Amino acid sequence: MKMQIRGKAVIHLLVVAVLVVAQAGTFAFSAQARDRSGVLKASDLMGMRVQGTDGTHLGNIKDLVIDPEEGGVDYAVLEFGGFAGIGDKYFAVPWEALLLDQANKKLLLDVHKKDLKDAPGFDKNNWPDLSLDEALIYEFYEVPQPGLERSVRAK
Repeated sequence: MKMQIRGKAVIHLLVVAVLVVAQAGTFAFSAQARDRSGVLKASDLMGMRVQGTDGTHLGNIKDLVIDPEEGGVDYAVLEFGGFAGIGDKYFAVPWEALLLDQANKKLLLDVHKKDLKDAPGFDKNNWPDLSLDEALIYEFYEVPQPGLERSVRAK
């Protein structure tokens, strides 16, 4: 009798183990399916390397600035300079100025490192009203400023 109970317990454990493995495989498959869907997740961009046109490392994406009315990404916030978080400077880079290189998991920006030092930036602990510097930011990165007709109508 004890042998039958042990045998049933072993079979029960094996069935549970097979179900757990099958379920884990399903979760792994669905995660892969989501990653291959072509969507761009903010979590994938956070910390992503940004490379200049000359191949130099410019910094990493620290944050994204979303337009609450339109719902799109206005700026990617690039962290540049400093050492171990000290002396870092942030730059609001227009989303249109960046080119995504998904194969190499990086963003490309048509700016040289030496030129980035002159870009309009801000202290990471003191974020400005980016809408006030919008024309200057877009001009620096040589990207057409979107929504000019929207701001003219609002005035």
